[in-house]
Amino acid sequence: MRILISNDDGVRAPGILALTRRMAQLGDVFVVAPDRQRSASSHGITFHRPLYVEKLELGAGETAAYAVSGTPVDCVKWAITVLGKDLPFDWMVSGINEGANLAVDVLYSGTVAAAGEAALRRVPAMALSLCGPPWPFDEAAEAALALVEAFMQERDAWPADTFLNVNFPAQGLREAPWRATELGARGYRDAFRQEVDGEGRLCYRYAGEAVEELGGPSTDVITVQTGAISVTPLRYRFTNQDWLATLETWMARSSRNRGG
Repeated sequence: MRILISNDDGVRAPGILALTRRMAQLGDVFVVAPDRQRSASSHGITFHRPLYVEKLELGAGETAAYAVSGTPVDCVKWAITVLGKDLPFDWMVSGINEGANLAVDVLYSGTVAAAGEAALRRVPAMALSLCGPPWPFDEAAEAALALVEAFMQERDAWPADTFLNVNFPAQGLREAPWRATELGARGYRDAFRQEVDGEGRLCYRYAGEAVEELGGPSTDVITVQTGAISVTPLRYRFTNQDWLATLETWMARSSRNRGG
């Protein structure tokens, strides 16, 4: 079993170290992660500058580890293309992220994007996030190991375009049940704090706050609030199928009005 691990908090983040130690129980682990903090990088990739890759020692046994100068998606693309060229990866896990990735967070998260990129490359994948503080990464890693072991049994039936977004509550992880969920309703009240940088230049720092709306018991937001582990299946299909026929009607009417 060959397992790829990445994240967006950086290659030496405590979450990825705890996850690596646990995943090593399942097979050969390869850590390929950003060389520094890359949170909220979404599905960005590096085009206009070179990528630098440094092999390093994480102190996690025989694990091969690489720090990449780009985004989480860069890391996954490079790993699958270079390290997985002759021996493809059997599984990919991203995280454990320091903070929740619930509802619309998935649009911004580099942790989620790394797992999504693996899914696009036909590697079963899972994004893992811890809704702290506190930050019991070792307990979250134990739960992640159990999840991976369980879902590996279903690998042959895994949809090729689908990956899992998992959020762990910060308390009671060892007893927390698993729940299949849908994305909840959670947005942000945007705010920007004005500052002056070290060179005396005016700048702004994002200071938005999450705004959680009430939703049903099957949402990821509510599930984590009740102390359960949220497991949400995601895929990159953005077409609004419910509205497609209406749009076609509108466009046909518009075309007739224009004499088309």
